Amino acid sequence: MPAFREKLPDEAVLLVEKSWSQKINIPVVVSKNRLSAAKICLNNDEIYYNLAESAAEINCASAPVTDDTEISGKCAYKDVHNEFGQNKKIAILDDGFTALNIKKNINIVLIDANIDIFIQNVIPAGILREPISVLRYADIIVINKCKPEILENTSEFKNSAEIKIKKYNKNCPVFYAYYKPDKLVSRNNAMPCADLKGKKTVTVCAIANPDYFYENLSNCGAEINYKMEFRDHYEYTETDIKNLESILIQNKECIAITTLKDYVKLKRFNKSCIFDKIYYLDFEIVTDKAFFEYIYNIYKKNLT
Repeated sequence: MPAFREKLPDEAVLLVEKSWSQKINIPVVVSKNRLSAAKICLNNDEIYYNLAESAAEINCASAPVTDDTEISGKCAYKDVHNEFGQNKKIAILDDGFTALNIKKNINIVLIDANIDIFIQNVIPAGILREPISVLRYADIIVINKCKPEILENTSEFKNSAEIKIKKYNKNCPVFYAYYKPDKLVSRNNAMPCADLKGKKTVTVCAIANPDYFYENLSNCGAEINYKMEFRDHYEYTETDIKNLESILIQNKECIAITTLKDYVKLKRFNKSCIFDKIYYLDFEIVTDKAFFEYIYNIYKKNLT
């Protein structure tokens, strides 16, 4: 990993994530106007509320986009900052691009290399939360889940992707990244990915696009004998755990492999009889050196 990451001390970084729960019914807001969408306040949950000055300003084409610096009311972001972030210099927001209630110094948009978002529609007709035109608000775009060789060489894929992006944002730098499998981690053990060669596995995942997860396992040499695949954000049940337990008991040579996101959900069941055979695939994110240089230069600029 480039030395630029070492220049950003751990104590300077605050990671803020928006919580999600199946028990909370939060409708999806679809709008061609980001500021209009941001004005909607759902069930007094001000996480989704942007402090625009007036409705008239929102409807004005020249109105600034999300330039409010203060957050009022019982906003989770403010609470987190007050408790943990008073001495922090950097706050990283998961899904921050759509958090219209907060002014950001920099907006980073991730694009999945395996999905052509430029032919997608907005929810519910497609997968986009907002029209593709909002890319004009991005400061950096990272195309993720690329083939490793793309980072080092020019290619038709790069040229095509950047031509499409430039239609919406001519000045935004574009970087490339991929997940490199690092190791397998269980409650009491860790093993190198090389040990997966020829290993029989059962996969468990509830993520939006599991194919990349399967591809990485196969590239490590794993044999995927069983797949327990669920929809994104699925909440596992006792029945699911019993089914997994049954598979592992009947196939003693198998180990279960999941994602870190799913591992956190699964370990809540505390099934000690099978949990030593459940691993999550740990990754290292590999990206352009220029990406870290760019981020560090912005960091230095904002210190002054």
